[in-house]
Amino acid sequence: MTDEKKKNSKTITKKVLWAVAAVAVAAALFFAGYGTYYLMMDEGLKSLLWVKEKMQDEYYEAIDDDDFWQAAIGGTEKMLDRYSCYYTADEYDAVLDSGKGLRAGVGLSFFAQSNKISKVAIGSPVFFAQQNADFSGAWVTGVGASRDSIEDTFTFDVLSEKMGKFSEGDRVFLRFSSENGTDADADTCTVIEVSSANYQESYVLYAAGGYAYAVVYGEDGGVWTDVSAYTDVDEKVPAGQTYIKLTQFNGNAAAEFARAAKQYREEKTGSVLLDLRNDGGGKLSILQEISAYFLANTKESKPVVLKAVYRSGKQEIARASDNLYSEYFADSEIYVAANFNTASASEALIGVMIDYGALDYGNIFITDLQKGGEYVASTYGKGIMQTTFSNYLTGEAIKLTTAKIYWPKGKCIHDVGITIKDGAVSSPSVSAGEFGDRELSSIFQKIAER
Repeated sequence: MTDEKKKNSKTITKKVLWAVAAVAVAAALFFAGYGTYYLMMDEGLKSLLWVKEKMQDEYYEAIDDDDFWQAAIGGTEKMLDRYSCYYTADEYDAVLDSGKGLRAGVGLSFFAQSNKISKVAIGSPVFFAQQNADFSGAWVTGVGASRDSIEDTFTFDVLSEKMGKFSEGDRVFLRFSSENGTDADADTCTVIEVSSANYQESYVLYAAGGYAYAVVYGEDGGVWTDVSAYTDVDEKVPAGQTYIKLTQFNGNAAAEFARAAKQYREEKTGSVLLDLRNDGGGKLSILQEISAYFLANTKESKPVVLKAVYRSGKQEIARASDNLYSEYFADSEIYVAANFNTASASEALIGVMIDYGALDYGNIFITDLQKGGEYVASTYGKGIMQTTFSNYLTGEAIKLTTAKIYWPKGKCIHDVGITIKDGAVSSPSVSAGEFGDRELSSIFQKIAER
């Protein structure tokens, strides 16, 4: 070997040794740092990591990291109230889409753990398949990919499993019953065919003078459309009355309500029934915009609609986006329909209407259900507010209850709700959503008799 080659060989060897030494030092520093970090850990976190290691090393079946951490996070949720929850990145994406009104499927929502329909989404496949009807309050007792392959869906779990098999574009055959949740009789059931699809939901339905309108979304955006052919509510509204149903404070509900208010101003029937039954609330920003139409006895341009009080004692004031009462609803008799699923932003809107004088308690009709021999009528009673915190690094998020909320004059209805003890009117009904909505017809009759 030449002197030059020997020299180069020694140089390469030194570089390799230096590289190995550098890696070793880095590793030592890393583990030293981790060791220091570990010693500084909370004892509970140390225990959690120890349990994780033992489970993954010793359990008779493999447990991957995602499964372990999902289970651990799920356990912490049990410490919190029923409104707080954790979202994976995919779940949070779905929540964000839902908040915009973007949906996928056939357009049906169900009462808790049942196959009874609580809502048919306006603009959904089922909505346009109703043909001058309304399947709300009916039961979905069968689902299939063809008329001949319909399988019974008498429980919520089975219904969820069957519906979960369909993707965008798939044909879905649905069997509806107005009788009960286990009815499969061809003489009493209706079968319709729809295609599962992506769609944008509308949250406001307007009816008066024998017509019904809603914003329908398509390639040209949202268009105020006569939807009388797809609902029967227009047939229930008596002459001289107007009906506005607000199903949720989400998506473009504020703009849709503005369009309904404009229609009311043009027709000016004299009375309006705002239906908030089964409206569980939604976004504060939408509450601020819709509240603007019901600020009767104030000249403030942006009055207070609620106050939030946090654990620290910090207070935040939410104000209406405008004051539009005199322009749209002045000299109108305003009524509200509510039930025990009327919650959160819906209750806050009622509070705004009451505190500013646009609504009397005596003009609130609350669904009265018989329980234990007594009729019980109240709204849900949700006087707390949630805030969602997202992790921009992972896409996950957690929604936590962060504040109690108070009406403009200081009332908090949490765990109490609005009741007939306040002076609201009892509206007897067999359920929170009857097929054919006999309760709504009864409310209209009571208004007409005043």
